[in-house]
Amino acid sequence: MSLAFLSRRLHRWGVVLVALPFLCVAASGILLQVKKQLPWVQPKEQRTAVATPQADWDVILAAAQAMPEAGVTGWEDIERVDVRPGKGIMKVITHSRWEAQLALADGAVLQVAYRRSDLIEQFHDGSFFGDAAKLWLFLPSGLVMFGLWLTGLYLWLLPYLTKRKRARLARPTAITLLALLPGALVAQPRPRPAPAPYVPGATWEHRSPAAMQVDSAALAQAIAFAIRSEARAPRDMEENHYRTFGREPFGQGIGPFKPRGEPTGVVLRGGYVIASWGEPDRVDMTHSVTKSLLSAVVGAAFDRGLLRSVRDTVWRSQAPTYRLRTTAPSEPGTTYGEPMLIDPWATPHNRTITWDDLLRQTSDWEGTLWGKPEWADRPSANAAEWTTRARKAPGTSYEYNDVRVNVLALAATNLWRRPLPEVLQEHVLGPIGASRTWRWYGYDNAWITLDGRPVQVVSGGGHWGGGMFINAWDMARFGLLTQRRGLWGDRRILSEEWVRLSLTPTAPQPTYGYMNWFLNTDRKWMPSAPASAFGHVGNGTNLIFVAPEQDLVVVVRWIENGAIDEFLGKVLAAVR
Repeated sequence: MSLAFLSRRLHRWGVVLVALPFLCVAASGILLQVKKQLPWVQPKEQRTAVATPQADWDVILAAAQAMPEAGVTGWEDIERVDVRPGKGIMKVITHSRWEAQLALADGAVLQVAYRRSDLIEQFHDGSFFGDAAKLWLFLPSGLVMFGLWLTGLYLWLLPYLTKRKRARLARPTAITLLALLPGALVAQPRPRPAPAPYVPGATWEHRSPAAMQVDSAALAQAIAFAIRSEARAPRDMEENHYRTFGREPFGQGIGPFKPRGEPTGVVLRGGYVIASWGEPDRVDMTHSVTKSLLSAVVGAAFDRGLLRSVRDTVWRSQAPTYRLRTTAPSEPGTTYGEPMLIDPWATPHNRTITWDDLLRQTSDWEGTLWGKPEWADRPSANAAEWTTRARKAPGTSYEYNDVRVNVLALAATNLWRRPLPEVLQEHVLGPIGASRTWRWYGYDNAWITLDGRPVQVVSGGGHWGGGMFINAWDMARFGLLTQRRGLWGDRRILSEEWVRLSLTPTAPQPTYGYMNWFLNTDRKWMPSAPASAFGHVGNGTNLIFVAPEQDLVVVVRWIENGAIDEFLGKVLAAVR
Protein backbone atom coordinates (compact mmCIF):
# COMPACT_ATOMS: atom_id res chain seq x y z
CA MET A 1 0.00 0.00 0.00
CA SER A 2 1.58 3.31 -1.11
CA LEU A 3 2.33 6.27 1.10
CA ALA A 4 0.13 8.45 -1.11
CA PHE A 5 -2.85 6.06 -0.58
CA LEU A 6 -2.36 6.04 3.20
CA SER A 7 -2.02 9.83 3.24
CA ARG A 8 -5.31 10.29 1.41
CA ARG A 9 -7.09 7.82 3.74
CA LEU A 10 -5.78 9.64 6.80
CA HIS A 11 -7.02 12.96 5.38
CA ARG A 12 -10.46 11.54 4.58
CA TRP A 13 -11.20 9.94 7.98
CA GLY A 14 -8.91 11.99 10.18
CA VAL A 15 -10.80 15.18 9.43
CA VAL A 16 -14.07 13.55 10.55
CA LEU A 17 -12.53 12.30 13.81
CA VAL A 18 -11.03 15.62 14.86
CA ALA A 19 -13.71 17.98 13.53
CA LEU A 20 -15.42 18.78 16.84
CA PRO A 21 -12.30 19.00 19.04
CA PHE A 22 -10.52 21.06 16.39
CA LEU A 23 -13.49 23.46 16.26
CA CYS A 24 -13.13 24.02 20.01
CA VAL A 25 -9.38 24.52 19.71
CA ALA A 26 -9.61 26.89 16.72
CA ALA A 27 -12.45 29.05 18.06
CA SER A 28 -10.95 29.38 21.53
CA GLY A 29 -7.51 29.99 20.04
CA ILE A 30 -8.81 32.95 18.05
CA LEU A 31 -10.32 34.48 21.20
CA LEU A 32 -7.12 33.92 23.17
CA GLN A 33 -5.09 35.65 20.44
CA VAL A 34 -7.03 38.86 21.03
CA LYS A 35 -7.77 38.51 24.73
CA LYS A 36 -5.83 41.65 25.65
CA GLN A 37 -7.73 43.63 23.06
CA LEU A 38 -11.18 42.35 24.12
CA PRO A 39 -12.17 43.25 27.72
CA TRP A 40 -15.03 40.76 27.35
CA VAL A 41 -12.42 37.99 27.31
CA GLN A 42 -9.91 39.38 29.79
CA PRO A 43 -10.27 42.66 31.74
CA LYS A 44 -7.98 45.43 30.61
CA GLU A 45 -4.99 45.89 32.90
CA GLN A 46 -4.65 49.12 34.90
CA ARG A 47 -1.34 50.76 35.85
CA THR A 48 0.14 52.58 38.85
CA ALA A 49 3.55 54.07 39.54
CA VAL A 50 4.52 51.92 42.57
CA ALA A 51 6.32 48.65 41.69
CA THR A 52 6.87 47.25 45.23
CA PRO A 53 3.98 45.46 47.02
CA GLN A 54 3.11 47.33 50.22
CA ALA A 55 -0.48 46.21 51.02
CA ASP A 56 -0.82 43.41 53.59
CA TRP A 57 -2.84 40.21 53.08
CA ASP A 58 -5.74 41.36 55.20
CA VAL A 59 -6.25 44.33 52.86
CA ILE A 60 -6.12 42.01 49.86
CA LEU A 61 -8.71 39.64 51.32
CA ALA A 62 -10.94 42.53 52.31
CA ALA A 63 -10.80 43.89 48.76
CA ALA A 64 -11.84 40.48 47.40
CA GLN A 65 -14.68 40.25 49.87
CA ALA A 66 -15.84 43.70 48.74
CA MET A 67 -16.86 42.13 45.41
CA PRO A 68 -20.44 41.00 46.03
CA GLU A 69 -20.55 39.30 42.61
CA ALA A 70 -17.61 37.01 43.49
CA GLY A 71 -19.09 35.65 46.71
CA VAL A 72 -15.74 35.52 48.55
CA THR A 73 -15.98 34.53 52.21
CA GLY A 74 -12.36 33.53 52.78
CA TRP A 75 -9.08 32.57 51.16
CA GLU A 76 -10.55 29.24 50.02
CA ASP A 77 -12.67 31.15 47.48
CA ILE A 78 -9.58 32.75 45.86
CA GLU A 79 -7.89 30.77 43.05
CA ARG A 80 -4.69 32.85 42.79
CA VAL A 81 -3.08 36.25 43.21
CA ASP A 82 -0.96 37.53 40.32
CA VAL A 83 1.54 40.31 41.17
CA ARG A 84 2.63 42.55 38.27
CA PRO A 85 5.45 44.85 39.58
CA GLY A 86 6.06 46.27 36.10
CA LYS A 87 2.51 47.62 36.07
CA GLY A 88 2.16 48.40 39.75
CA ILE A 89 -0.87 46.15 40.26
CA MET A 90 -1.91 42.76 41.59
CA LYS A 91 -4.80 40.64 40.32
CA VAL A 92 -7.01 38.73 42.78
CA ILE A 93 -8.77 35.98 40.77
CA THR A 94 -11.59 34.00 42.37
CA HIS A 95 -12.91 30.52 41.65
CA SER A 96 -16.06 32.17 40.35
CA ARG A 97 -13.90 33.88 37.64
CA TRP A 98 -14.20 37.41 39.00
CA GLU A 99 -11.07 39.51 38.99
CA ALA A 100 -10.16 42.49 41.19
CA GLN A 101 -7.15 44.63 40.22
CA LEU A 102 -5.53 46.27 43.26
CA ALA A 103 -2.82 48.92 43.55
CA LEU A 104 0.45 47.54 44.94
CA ALA A 105 0.92 50.62 47.09
CA ASP A 106 -2.16 50.40 49.32
CA GLY A 107 -4.43 47.66 47.98
CA ALA A 108 -6.94 50.18 46.60
CA VAL A 109 -9.41 48.55 44.20
CA LEU A 110 -8.73 49.81 40.65
CA GLN A 111 -11.15 47.61 38.74
CA VAL A 112 -13.57 44.69 39.22
CA ALA A 113 -14.61 42.65 36.17
CA TYR A 114 -15.62 39.16 35.08
CA ARG A 115 -12.73 37.15 33.59
CA ARG A 116 -13.53 34.66 30.79
CA SER A 117 -10.02 33.93 29.50
CA ASP A 118 -9.42 31.08 31.96
CA LEU A 119 -12.66 29.40 30.89
CA ILE A 120 -11.70 29.78 27.23
CA GLU A 121 -8.28 28.24 28.00
CA GLN A 122 -10.06 25.21 29.47
CA PHE A 123 -12.02 24.87 26.24
CA HIS A 124 -8.78 25.21 24.31
CA ASP A 125 -6.95 22.31 26.02
CA GLY A 126 -10.09 20.20 26.62
CA SER A 127 -9.90 20.26 30.43
CA PHE A 128 -13.37 21.88 30.55
CA PHE A 129 -14.82 18.52 29.55
CA GLY A 130 -12.82 16.64 32.19
CA ASP A 131 -9.42 14.96 32.39
CA ALA A 132 -10.64 11.92 30.45
CA ALA A 133 -11.75 14.06 27.51
CA LYS A 134 -8.46 15.98 27.63
CA LEU A 135 -6.32 12.83 27.52
CA TRP A 136 -8.44 10.52 25.35
CA LEU A 137 -10.05 12.98 22.94
CA PHE A 138 -8.11 16.25 22.63
CA LEU A 139 -4.63 14.70 22.86
CA PRO A 140 -5.33 12.09 20.13
CA SER A 141 -6.96 14.83 18.04
CA GLY A 142 -3.74 16.84 18.29
CA LEU A 143 -1.70 13.84 17.13
CA VAL A 144 -4.09 13.30 14.22
CA MET A 145 -3.79 17.00 13.26
CA PHE A 146 0.01 16.67 13.27
CA GLY A 147 -0.34 13.65 10.97
CA LEU A 148 -2.65 15.64 8.69
CA TRP A 149 0.00 18.39 8.47
CA LEU A 150 2.74 15.90 7.56
CA THR A 151 0.69 14.03 4.98
CA GLY A 152 -0.71 17.29 3.58
CA LEU A 153 2.82 18.55 3.01
CA TYR A 154 3.67 15.27 1.28
CA LEU A 155 0.57 15.42 -0.94
CA TRP A 156 1.41 19.02 -1.87
CA LEU A 157 4.93 18.00 -2.92
CA LEU A 158 3.83 14.80 -4.65
CA PRO A 159 3.00 16.35 -8.10
CA TYR A 160 6.39 18.06 -8.23
CA LEU A 161 8.22 14.88 -7.21
CA THR A 162 6.26 12.89 -9.81
CA LYS A 163 7.03 15.43 -12.53
CA ARG A 164 10.75 15.32 -11.76
CA LYS A 165 10.73 11.53 -11.76
CA ARG A 166 8.98 11.40 -15.13
CA ALA A 167 11.41 13.90 -16.61
CA ARG A 168 14.37 11.87 -15.33
CA LEU A 169 12.96 8.63 -16.77
CA ALA A 170 12.10 10.27 -20.09
CA ARG A 171 15.54 11.82 -20.64
CA PRO A 172 17.20 8.69 -22.16
CA THR A 173 14.23 8.25 -24.52
CA ALA A 174 14.62 11.82 -25.74
CA ILE A 175 18.31 11.28 -26.38
CA THR A 176 17.56 8.06 -28.28
CA LEU A 177 14.96 9.78 -30.43
CA LEU A 178 17.38 12.61 -31.16
CA ALA A 179 20.00 10.09 -32.29
CA LEU A 180 17.51 8.22 -34.50
CA LEU A 181 15.82 11.32 -35.93
CA PRO A 182 18.37 14.10 -36.43
CA GLY A 183 15.74 16.40 -37.90
CA ALA A 184 13.16 15.85 -35.18
CA LEU A 185 12.10 18.73 -33.01
CA VAL A 186 13.20 18.30 -29.41
CA ALA A 187 11.73 20.44 -26.68
CA GLN A 188 14.42 22.60 -25.12
CA PRO A 189 14.40 23.74 -21.50
CA ARG A 190 13.36 27.34 -21.03
CA PRO A 191 16.50 29.49 -20.70
CA ARG A 192 17.00 31.27 -17.43
CA PRO A 193 17.17 35.08 -17.59
CA ALA A 194 20.72 36.36 -17.67
CA PRO A 195 21.86 38.01 -14.44
CA ALA A 196 22.13 41.79 -14.47
CA PRO A 197 25.63 43.06 -15.38
CA TYR A 198 27.88 43.91 -12.46
CA VAL A 199 27.62 47.38 -10.94
CA PRO A 200 29.59 48.54 -7.90
CA GLY A 201 28.05 48.95 -4.50
CA ALA A 202 29.61 50.98 -1.71
CA THR A 203 32.97 49.47 -2.67
CA TRP A 204 34.26 48.82 -6.16
CA GLU A 205 35.59 45.42 -7.18
CA HIS A 206 39.02 45.47 -8.82
CA ARG A 207 40.21 42.88 -11.33
CA SER A 208 43.46 42.49 -13.15
CA PRO A 209 43.50 43.65 -16.77
CA ALA A 210 44.39 40.11 -17.88
CA ALA A 211 41.32 38.69 -16.12
CA MET A 212 39.19 41.08 -18.20
CA GLN A 213 40.95 40.29 -21.49
CA VAL A 214 43.11 43.44 -21.54
CA ASP A 215 46.84 43.45 -22.18
CA SER A 216 48.41 44.69 -18.93
CA ALA A 217 51.63 45.97 -20.50
CA ALA A 218 49.84 47.82 -23.29
CA LEU A 219 47.41 49.40 -20.83
CA ALA A 220 50.30 50.49 -18.61
CA GLN A 221 51.96 52.14 -21.63
CA ALA A 222 48.71 54.01 -22.41
CA ILE A 223 48.50 55.28 -18.82
CA ALA A 224 52.14 56.38 -18.87
CA PHE A 225 51.39 58.28 -22.09
CA ALA A 226 48.42 60.05 -20.41
CA ILE A 227 50.60 61.11 -17.48
CA ARG A 228 53.34 62.39 -19.83
CA SER A 229 50.66 64.29 -21.78
CA GLU A 230 49.53 66.37 -18.81
CA ALA A 231 47.69 69.55 -19.84
CA ARG A 232 50.09 72.48 -20.18
CA ALA A 233 47.60 74.97 -18.70
CA PRO A 234 48.25 76.19 -15.13
CA ARG A 235 46.99 73.90 -12.38
CA ASP A 236 45.47 76.94 -10.68
CA MET A 237 42.05 77.04 -12.34
CA GLU A 238 41.51 80.73 -11.56
CA GLU A 239 44.80 81.67 -13.19
CA ASN A 240 43.95 79.45 -16.13
CA HIS A 241 40.59 81.22 -16.46
CA TYR A 242 42.17 84.66 -16.76
CA ARG A 243 44.61 83.34 -19.37
CA THR A 244 41.70 82.07 -21.51
CA PHE A 245 37.98 82.84 -21.06
CA GLY A 246 38.76 85.71 -18.68
CA ARG A 247 40.07 87.73 -21.61
CA GLU A 248 36.66 87.70 -23.32
CA PRO A 249 34.19 90.61 -22.87
CA PHE A 250 32.50 90.37 -19.45
CA GLY A 251 35.04 87.64 -18.61
CA GLN A 252 35.28 88.31 -14.86
CA GLY A 253 34.96 85.14 -12.80
CA ILE A 254 31.79 85.06 -10.67
CA GLY A 255 31.92 81.52 -9.27
CA PRO A 256 34.40 79.44 -7.27
CA PHE A 257 37.63 78.10 -8.77
CA LYS A 258 39.82 75.35 -7.31
CA PRO A 259 43.41 74.36 -8.12
CA ARG A 260 43.48 70.93 -9.74
CA GLY A 261 45.47 67.83 -8.87
CA GLU A 262 47.71 65.37 -10.69
CA PRO A 263 46.86 63.73 -14.03
CA THR A 264 44.26 61.17 -13.02
CA GLY A 265 42.21 58.38 -14.50
CA VAL A 266 40.13 55.26 -14.02
CA VAL A 267 39.57 52.40 -16.48
CA LEU A 268 36.59 50.04 -16.22
CA ARG A 269 35.81 46.92 -18.16
CA GLY A 270 32.60 45.04 -17.51
CA GLY A 271 32.04 47.54 -14.70
CA TYR A 272 35.14 46.30 -12.83
CA VAL A 273 38.12 48.57 -12.11
CA ILE A 274 41.13 47.32 -14.06
CA ALA A 275 43.35 50.40 -13.63
CA SER A 276 43.53 53.78 -11.89
CA TRP A 277 46.21 56.41 -11.52
CA GLY A 278 46.82 59.85 -10.09
CA GLU A 279 44.35 61.07 -7.47
CA PRO A 280 40.96 59.50 -8.26
CA ASP A 281 39.62 60.39 -4.79
CA ARG A 282 40.40 64.08 -5.24
CA VAL A 283 37.43 66.38 -5.85
CA ASP A 284 38.22 68.75 -8.72
CA MET A 285 36.37 70.96 -11.13
CA THR A 286 35.10 68.92 -14.06
CA HIS A 287 34.06 71.93 -16.17
CA SER A 288 31.68 71.03 -19.00
CA VAL A 289 31.21 67.39 -18.01
CA THR A 290 28.72 69.20 -15.76
CA LYS A 291 26.54 69.68 -18.84
CA SER A 292 25.94 65.92 -19.08
CA LEU A 293 24.77 65.91 -15.46
CA LEU A 294 22.54 68.89 -16.21
CA SER A 295 20.96 67.06 -19.15
CA ALA A 296 20.50 64.05 -16.85
CA VAL A 297 18.31 66.04 -14.42
CA VAL A 298 16.27 67.25 -17.41
CA GLY A 299 16.03 63.59 -18.45
CA ALA A 300 14.79 62.66 -14.98
CA ALA A 301 12.06 65.30 -15.36
CA PHE A 302 11.17 63.89 -18.78
CA ASP A 303 10.95 60.35 -17.39
CA ARG A 304 8.61 61.50 -14.60
CA GLY A 305 6.26 63.44 -16.82
CA LEU A 306 7.30 66.91 -15.61
CA LEU A 307 8.38 67.53 -19.19
CA ARG A 308 5.77 66.22 -21.60
CA SER A 309 7.86 66.47 -24.77
CA VAL A 310 11.30 67.81 -25.69
CA ARG A 311 9.53 69.53 -28.61
CA ASP A 312 7.54 71.75 -26.23
CA THR A 313 8.57 75.40 -26.15
CA VAL A 314 10.38 76.15 -22.92
CA TRP A 315 8.61 79.38 -21.97
CA ARG A 316 5.26 77.64 -21.46
CA SER A 317 6.64 75.75 -18.42
CA GLN A 318 8.34 78.74 -16.81
CA ALA A 319 7.01 80.68 -13.83
CA PRO A 320 8.04 84.28 -13.06
CA THR A 321 11.55 84.23 -11.58
CA TYR A 322 12.33 86.65 -8.76
CA ARG A 323 15.99 87.42 -8.13
CA LEU A 324 16.96 87.04 -4.48
CA ARG A 325 17.16 90.34 -2.58
CA THR A 326 18.82 90.36 0.82
CA THR A 327 17.96 94.02 1.52
CA ALA A 328 15.10 96.30 0.52
CA PRO A 329 15.79 99.60 -1.31
CA SER A 330 16.90 102.26 1.17
CA GLU A 331 14.41 104.66 -0.37
CA PRO A 332 11.17 102.93 -1.36
CA GLY A 333 9.94 103.99 -4.74
CA THR A 334 13.35 104.81 -6.20
CA THR A 335 13.32 101.62 -8.29
CA TYR A 336 9.81 102.23 -9.61
CA GLY A 337 9.45 101.10 -13.24
CA GLU A 338 12.53 98.87 -13.21
CA PRO A 339 12.01 95.16 -14.07
CA MET A 340 11.57 93.11 -10.90
CA LEU A 341 11.54 89.62 -12.47
CA ILE A 342 13.98 87.65 -14.62
CA ASP A 343 12.35 86.73 -17.93
CA PRO A 344 14.71 84.92 -20.32
CA TRP A 345 11.83 84.32 -22.76
CA ALA A 346 10.60 87.86 -23.37
CA THR A 347 11.68 88.19 -27.02
CA PRO A 348 9.71 86.73 -29.94
CA HIS A 349 12.73 84.61 -30.96
CA ASN A 350 13.24 83.13 -27.48
CA ARG A 351 9.58 82.13 -27.23
CA THR A 352 10.09 79.72 -30.15
CA ILE A 353 12.91 77.78 -28.45
CA THR A 354 12.21 74.17 -27.42
CA TRP A 355 13.86 72.01 -24.78
CA ASP A 356 15.47 70.00 -27.58
CA ASP A 357 17.03 73.19 -28.98
CA LEU A 358 18.60 74.07 -25.61
CA LEU A 359 19.86 70.52 -25.05
CA ARG A 360 21.50 70.42 -28.49
CA GLN A 361 22.90 73.98 -28.28
CA THR A 362 20.97 74.98 -31.38
CA SER A 363 18.65 77.56 -29.76
CA ASP A 364 20.53 80.79 -30.66
CA TRP A 365 18.96 82.21 -27.49
CA GLU A 366 19.45 85.98 -27.17
CA GLY A 367 19.90 87.97 -23.99
CA THR A 368 21.91 88.36 -20.80
CA LEU A 369 21.85 86.09 -17.73
CA TRP A 370 23.76 86.55 -14.47
CA GLY A 371 25.54 89.55 -16.01
CA LYS A 372 26.87 87.59 -19.01
CA PRO A 373 25.56 88.47 -22.51
CA GLU A 374 25.32 85.42 -24.73
CA TRP A 375 27.40 87.11 -27.46
CA ALA A 376 30.33 87.55 -25.01
CA ASP A 377 30.99 83.79 -24.75
CA ARG A 378 33.55 82.92 -27.43
CA PRO A 379 32.66 86.08 -29.38
CA SER A 380 33.19 86.26 -33.13
CA ALA A 381 36.17 88.11 -34.49
CA ASN A 382 33.83 90.73 -35.99
CA ALA A 383 32.82 92.92 -33.05
CA ALA A 384 30.25 94.72 -35.19
CA GLU A 385 28.12 91.55 -35.20
CA TRP A 386 28.10 91.00 -31.45
CA THR A 387 24.79 92.73 -30.81
CA THR A 388 23.41 93.30 -34.30
CA ARG A 389 23.40 90.01 -36.20
CA ALA A 390 20.11 88.43 -37.22
CA ARG A 391 18.94 85.42 -35.19
CA LYS A 392 18.86 81.96 -36.74
CA ALA A 393 15.79 79.80 -36.38
CA PRO A 394 16.07 77.41 -33.42
CA GLY A 395 17.37 74.00 -34.44
CA THR A 396 19.17 75.20 -37.58
CA SER A 397 22.56 76.29 -36.26
CA TYR A 398 24.89 74.86 -33.58
CA GLU A 399 26.89 77.08 -31.24
CA TYR A 400 28.60 75.93 -28.04
CA ASN A 401 27.61 78.64 -25.56
CA ASP A 402 27.69 78.54 -21.75
CA VAL A 403 25.24 81.41 -21.24
CA ARG A 404 22.59 79.36 -23.03
CA VAL A 405 23.52 76.32 -20.95
CA ASN A 406 22.89 78.41 -17.85
CA VAL A 407 19.51 79.40 -19.28
CA LEU A 408 18.73 75.66 -19.43
CA ALA A 409 19.81 75.29 -15.79
CA LEU A 410 17.44 78.10 -14.77
CA ALA A 411 14.60 76.55 -16.80
CA ALA A 412 15.22 73.12 -15.22
CA THR A 413 15.24 74.65 -11.72
CA ASN A 414 11.83 76.19 -12.39
CA LEU A 415 10.59 72.92 -13.89
CA TRP A 416 11.63 70.86 -10.85
CA ARG A 417 10.81 73.68 -8.41
CA ARG A 418 13.81 72.48 -6.43
CA PRO A 419 17.58 73.08 -6.36
CA LEU A 420 19.15 70.89 -9.06
CA PRO A 421 21.83 69.37 -6.77
CA GLU A 422 19.00 67.86 -4.69
CA VAL A 423 17.44 66.42 -7.84
CA LEU A 424 20.75 65.01 -9.07
CA GLN A 425 21.44 63.33 -5.73
CA GLU A 426 17.94 61.86 -5.39
CA HIS A 427 17.39 60.61 -8.92
CA VAL A 428 20.85 60.01 -10.47
CA LEU A 429 24.04 60.05 -8.39
CA GLY A 430 22.49 58.76 -5.18
CA PRO A 431 20.92 55.64 -6.74
CA ILE A 432 24.21 54.71 -8.47
CA GLY A 433 26.16 54.94 -5.21
CA ALA A 434 28.20 58.08 -5.82
CA SER A 435 30.15 59.53 -2.92
CA ARG A 436 28.92 62.42 -0.82
CA THR A 437 31.94 64.59 -1.71
CA TRP A 438 30.69 66.10 -4.97
CA ARG A 439 29.34 69.65 -5.04
CA TRP A 440 27.50 71.55 -7.77
CA TYR A 441 27.98 75.31 -7.57
CA GLY A 442 26.47 78.27 -9.36
CA TYR A 443 27.62 81.87 -9.58
CA ASP A 444 27.73 84.26 -6.64
CA ASN A 445 24.96 86.36 -8.22
CA ALA A 446 22.81 83.42 -9.49
CA TRP A 447 20.37 83.35 -6.57
CA ILE A 448 16.59 83.41 -6.85
CA THR A 449 13.67 83.23 -4.42
CA LEU A 450 11.85 79.93 -4.99
CA ASP A 451 8.78 79.12 -2.89
CA GLY A 452 10.00 81.43 -0.15
CA ARG A 453 13.54 80.09 0.14
CA PRO A 454 16.81 81.24 -1.43
CA VAL A 455 18.00 78.87 -4.16
CA GLN A 456 21.23 79.05 -6.13
CA VAL A 457 20.80 78.27 -9.81
CA VAL A 458 23.78 76.11 -10.66
CA SER A 459 25.91 76.61 -13.74
CA GLY A 460 26.45 74.15 -16.55
CA GLY A 461 30.24 74.33 -16.37
CA GLY A 462 33.23 76.22 -15.02
CA HIS A 463 33.37 78.90 -17.72
CA TRP A 464 33.19 81.72 -15.13
CA GLY A 465 33.75 79.43 -12.15
CA GLY A 466 31.43 76.99 -10.45
CA GLY A 467 29.94 73.91 -12.03
CA MET A 468 30.44 70.35 -10.81
CA PHE A 469 33.28 69.58 -8.39
CA ILE A 470 33.62 65.78 -8.35
CA ASN A 471 36.12 62.92 -8.06
CA ALA A 472 37.08 60.46 -10.79
CA TRP A 473 35.29 57.51 -9.16
CA ASP A 474 31.95 59.30 -9.32
CA MET A 475 32.63 60.30 -12.92
CA ALA A 476 33.27 56.63 -13.69
CA ARG A 477 29.95 55.64 -12.12
CA PHE A 478 28.11 58.12 -14.30
CA GLY A 479 30.01 56.86 -17.35
CA LEU A 480 29.03 53.28 -16.51
CA LEU A 481 25.38 54.38 -16.17
CA THR A 482 25.44 55.89 -19.66
CA GLN A 483 27.29 52.89 -21.09
CA ARG A 484 24.51 50.67 -19.68
CA ARG A 485 21.94 53.00 -21.32
CA GLY A 486 20.43 54.25 -18.08
CA LEU A 487 20.31 50.90 -16.25
CA TRP A 488 22.09 50.32 -12.94
CA GLY A 489 21.94 46.60 -12.34
CA ASP A 490 18.21 45.85 -12.37
CA ARG A 491 17.20 49.45 -11.65
CA ARG A 492 16.22 51.92 -14.37
CA ILE A 493 17.75 55.35 -13.61
CA LEU A 494 17.34 57.07 -17.01
CA SER A 495 14.85 55.81 -19.55
CA GLU A 496 15.92 54.06 -22.74
CA GLU A 497 14.10 56.81 -24.64
CA TRP A 498 16.16 59.54 -22.98
CA VAL A 499 19.44 57.77 -23.69
CA ARG A 500 18.34 57.30 -27.31
CA LEU A 501 17.65 61.03 -27.63
CA SER A 502 20.99 61.85 -25.99
CA LEU A 503 22.82 59.65 -28.53
CA THR A 504 20.92 61.00 -31.54
CA PRO A 505 23.22 63.25 -33.64
CA THR A 506 22.31 66.93 -33.86
CA ALA A 507 21.55 67.84 -37.47
CA PRO A 508 23.82 70.93 -37.69
CA GLN A 509 26.53 69.17 -35.62
CA PRO A 510 26.45 65.35 -36.08
CA THR A 511 29.16 64.77 -33.44
CA TYR A 512 26.96 66.27 -30.69
CA GLY A 513 23.90 64.75 -29.06
CA TYR A 514 22.35 66.16 -25.92
CA MET A 515 24.77 68.18 -23.85
CA ASN A 516 27.40 67.07 -23.23
CA TRP A 517 27.27 63.75 -25.10
CA PHE A 518 29.97 63.95 -27.79
CA LEU A 519 29.39 61.34 -30.50
CA ASN A 520 31.92 59.63 -32.75
CA THR A 521 29.69 59.86 -35.81
CA ASP A 522 31.70 58.81 -38.89
CA ARG A 523 34.67 58.59 -36.46
CA LYS A 524 35.20 62.35 -36.80
CA TRP A 525 35.43 63.11 -33.08
CA MET A 526 37.93 60.36 -32.14
CA PRO A 527 39.34 58.63 -35.26
CA SER A 528 41.06 55.91 -33.17
CA ALA A 529 37.77 54.83 -31.54
CA PRO A 530 34.81 52.95 -33.04
CA ALA A 531 31.88 54.97 -34.39
CA SER A 532 29.65 53.69 -31.56
CA ALA A 533 31.83 55.33 -28.90
CA PHE A 534 30.80 58.54 -27.16
CA GLY A 535 32.03 60.73 -24.34
CA HIS A 536 31.24 63.44 -21.83
CA VAL A 537 33.83 66.18 -22.24
CA GLY A 538 34.92 69.23 -20.26
CA ASN A 539 37.75 71.71 -20.31
CA GLY A 540 40.94 70.67 -18.64
CA THR A 541 40.72 68.25 -20.42
CA ASN A 542 38.20 66.15 -18.44
CA LEU A 543 36.75 63.18 -20.30
CA ILE A 544 34.44 60.26 -19.57
CA PHE A 545 34.94 58.01 -22.59
CA VAL A 546 32.48 55.19 -23.27
CA ALA A 547 33.02 52.32 -25.74
CA PRO A 548 29.92 50.09 -25.58
CA GLU A 549 31.28 47.47 -28.02
CA GLN A 550 34.37 46.98 -25.86
CA ASP A 551 32.38 47.24 -22.57
CA LEU A 552 34.83 49.97 -21.63
CA VAL A 553 34.62 53.20 -19.61
CA VAL A 554 37.66 55.45 -19.29
CA VAL A 555 37.94 58.56 -17.13
CA VAL A 556 40.93 60.71 -17.90
CA ARG A 557 41.59 64.11 -16.30
CA TRP A 558 44.08 66.87 -16.97
CA ILE A 559 45.38 65.55 -20.29
CA GLU A 560 46.37 67.76 -23.21
CA ASN A 561 43.40 67.88 -25.60
CA GLY A 562 45.51 67.04 -28.65
CA ALA A 563 46.75 63.82 -27.00
CA ILE A 564 43.35 62.30 -26.24
CA ASP A 565 42.82 60.41 -29.50
CA GLU A 566 46.26 58.82 -29.31
CA PHE A 567 45.71 57.87 -25.66
CA LEU A 568 42.35 56.26 -26.45
CA GLY A 569 43.88 54.43 -29.38
CA LYS A 570 46.47 52.91 -27.05
CA VAL A 571 43.80 51.87 -24.53
CA LEU A 572 41.60 50.30 -27.20
CA ALA A 573 44.57 48.48 -28.70
CA ALA A 574 45.14 46.84 -25.30
CA VAL A 575 41.68 45.26 -25.40
CA ARG A 576 41.87 41.73 -26.75
